[in-house]
Amino acid sequence: MKLILLFGIFLVTLLFGMPIGYGMGISSVIVLLTDPKLNGTFVPQKIWGALDSFSFMAVPFFMLAGSMMEQSGITEILVNWARSLVGHFRGGLGHACIVTGVVMAGVSGSANADTAALASMLVPIMKEDGYDDGYSCALVSGCGILGPIIPPSIMMVLYSGVCSIAIGKLFMAGFIPGIVIAIGYMIVNILYARTHDIRREPFAGWKKLGHDTVVALPALVMPIIIIGGILSGIFTATESGAIACAYCIIYGLIRKRLTMDYMKKCFMDAVHSSATTMIIIGFACMFGALATNYNLAKIIQSAASSFASSPQMVLVFISVVLYIAGMFIDSNAVMFMLIPIFAPLIDTYHYDPLYFAIVMILALVMGGISPPVGLVMYIASAITGTDLGKVVKYIFRFIVINYAAVILVIFVPQIALWLPGRM
Repeated sequence: MKLILLFGIFLVTLLFGMPIGYGMGISSVIVLLTDPKLNGTFVPQKIWGALDSFSFMAVPFFMLAGSMMEQSGITEILVNWARSLVGHFRGGLGHACIVTGVVMAGVSGSANADTAALASMLVPIMKEDGYDDGYSCALVSGCGILGPIIPPSIMMVLYSGVCSIAIGKLFMAGFIPGIVIAIGYMIVNILYARTHDIRREPFAGWKKLGHDTVVALPALVMPIIIIGGILSGIFTATESGAIACAYCIIYGLIRKRLTMDYMKKCFMDAVHSSATTMIIIGFACMFGALATNYNLAKIIQSAASSFASSPQMVLVFISVVLYIAGMFIDSNAVMFMLIPIFAPLIDTYHYDPLYFAIVMILALVMGGISPPVGLVMYIASAITGTDLGKVVKYIFRFIVINYAAVILVIFVPQIALWLPGRM
């Protein structure tokens, strides 16, 4: 009964348009007031326990780096380099979008920031080159969600902070799945280019490629500095976020692209986004703890057991639940809401916590490009002025690629675990 009340009030708050974090907080407090077995210290204990993590200090830094990346000129330089590198292949501009998305994912770790930067830069150019603007936005959206998968990743930092998983190993677990997804996108893009007769660009030449590589070198080495520093122990994930910010600021000032007014705006946006994320984390963990207290974990375990007996098929069931939840609710909120609920399953089925974490993250990020909510998809649509219906027409082929990667990781765990195992 309490479980029904908890989710019922939460759904009502969502229907009235209340922010997700406040909806979880209000529903949790109301249920808490009706349960004499739980005392008032439950709220501060759960919120403080959720937020008391040094790793979370990395979040505002990476958000700030993502905001500054576009204005500092990094996106434009990477696009020019990627066009010189792969622009002469069939669907070259689409491939350049994918390559740029992979490199940018290694800088900001934010799906929203990467999508905004790619959409404003690439969709108009792709439209001129003969691509449908709906397809262009769908491709950009798919590339945007590589941000939380390919290290460094804000979502991985948050997961590591709550579950005490080594952030370096979690970062490495996302690298190969992210590349697999990017290759899948390239296959989709080749098929689209062939069926829509997208013209080939002539090869820019080795001299032009060399020049663009030299120009892009400061941007290309940035992910290596960030990830290499974390893995070598030179600095922590939080310090790497600060270094990414400093790198973007220095780079932007040298190129005379950053102004004080824009830097102020970037700082304010980072503060606002970080505060929103922290509110969601605190209330989501409290909501998840209450749901666990009312035996939701046992209900899900029972449902998963009836669905399949093998641990892999149980993970398939969990991935579907996560994907559906991510379609309607912010992925960070879903993650922190369900971590306490799914945690017992890790022990029951003897999952490697790192393996479970990457499956969870891969399944959740798909919600960002899935109707009806699909925030990443909405960002690409809004920035470019493209009708959302046209984007939805093409988005499902990228969802299929992402879910194929989830299934691949579930049944071939070494895709995610091989790199961490070498550390």
